[in-house]
Amino acid sequence: MNTFQDDKYALEATRNKINEEYRKCKDVTDENKIAELNEFALAVEREVRTTIVQAREVEPGKFALRVNTDTEKLDNAILDAAGCFTSTQQKPSSDFKKCSDTTNTS
Repeated sequence: MNTFQDDKYALEATRNKINEEYRKCKDVTDENKIAELNEFALAVEREVRTTIVQAREVEPGKFALRVNTDTEKLDNAILDAAGCFTSTQQKPSSDFKKCSDTTNTS
């Protein structure tokens, strides 16, 4: 997996988290639970492999991204400075809401 290529900090943090989670389940003996845990681990691996990209600042405010062949390439949504969806031409899936759709008053 090239997700964290040349990023020793991210590699170590990920490795530590994987080991921590496996240690929590080291005493599981039920075959169905083990299969479920393995499926979850594979799903997490796929999510990391396909959704995380590396960014490096090459000059102030300008970043270079390392995107690999496994990275899912999605249509871009147009967001305002607050991260709220603004375009009516490129609507995200119905799972997403506009900031104006929320009732949060904070």
